Formats: sequence, structure tokens, C-alpha cells
Amino acid sequence: MKKQILATVIGIFSLHSMSVLADQATINDIEDAARQLDTNRLETLTQAADAYDRALANYRLAISYNLKADNDAAENALDQAMDAMEKLTETEPENVEAWALLGHIYGTKIGFNPMKGMYYGPKAGKSIAKAKELAPENPRVNLVSGVSDYFSPAIFGGSKTSAIKSLSAAINQYADDQSSGYHWGLAEAYVWRGLAQMELGESGKALNDWRAAVAIEPDFHWANSLIEKHQ
Repeated sequence: MKKQILATVIGIFSLHSMSVLADQATINDIEDAARQLDTNRLETLTQAADAYDRALANYRLAISYNLKADNDAAENALDQAMDAMEKLTETEPENVEAWALLGHIYGTKIGFNPMKGMYYGPKAGKSIAKAKELAPENPRVNLVSGVSDYFSPAIFGGSKTSAIKSLSAAINQYADDQSSGYHWGLAEAYVWRGLAQMELGESGKALNDWRAAVAIEPDFHWANSLIEKHQ
């Protein structure tokens, strides 16, 4: 009987481990394609089985299309990501990863069209606040919070200094995030912190952060282009 119970426990643990690894494998594929602006590959990944993975793929696809100046395709992909995460946060209101990604998506909607800031700004703020309430030490929560602080006017609580604080927290927290099944954003956090450092006149610190991003992801197009532009 004890052997049967032990076998059952091991089996359940193994299935959970396989599930986490499968999710992480998909996320790794999404991030790899995004770093290379590979829209064809990202289009395929938007058909992933998991709602979160589909939304992340669509979010990265939107950014990639935007960088390629295909604004209509970018908006369409971002709207699909937003729809998926709005539905997921409704059905799983304690899902911190969904709230963090949704906040990121709302912020990007504003980035694509600043005129929509009055509508999506409060939505982004509420999503990030909910994510912080659920898991204040989650690295993606602090990444999204830092990016929000970077763009938000001082009147709404934003600043480059507060962005650096949140992004530094995120960078430190990624060390314990390897097995989360949602591990993405470390190199991105370094890039955003570098941008905030540059805004404050700290060009040396900015370059160090972008080089750290490239050390993590050598094919990170954005980080490499920033180094080339500012060194």
C-alpha cells in the first residue's frame, strides 16, 4: 500500500513537472522568436494550447509587427492578447501572471496610441495593482510595474527613479524564478533599466545593463541596437 501511495505521489509530481517544463518550453520558443522579430514563427505560436501562452505570443507578435511598421497587424495581435487575458482574469481572478501580462498589454495599447491613455491608463494601473497584491515579489510583476513607472507622468506617480527601483527588484527576483513555468523578462528588465539610467544621464550604467541583457540573450535585437547606438 505504501509503495502504491508513493508511486501515485511520484506520478503526480512527474506530471506536474512535465506540465511546467512544457509551458516553459513554449514560452522559451516565444521569447526566442520575439528577440529575432520572427513574425512567421510567432504567428504559429499564437495557436498554443494554453491561453496564457497564446496571449504572450500575440503580445510579442504585436511588438514585432509594430517594429516592422505594420500597425494594423500589431493592433490586431495586441487586441487578441488583451481579449485572452481579460477572459483569463475573469475566470481565474487569483492568477497573478495573467494580471501582470494584462497590465503590460494595456500599457502597450497606450504606447501604440497615446490618445487612448485616459481609457487604458486606469485599466493598466488596476491590473498591476492587483498583481502586486497577489504576488509583490514576482519578477514579472515588478518588470511590468517598472515599465509603467518609466512611462507614467509624475502626476500619476511615475518616474525614472521609481522605474529603476522596480526593475532592480525584478532583476534580483528572477534568480528564484527558473522553475516557475513562466520564466521570461530578465533580459528585458535589464534593457528597461538601462533606458531609465540613460534618461537620468547615467550612460555608463545604461550600457552595462544593455550588455548584461546581451550576455543573457546574445541575439536580443533591441539590446544590441541600443549598444550600437550609444557606445
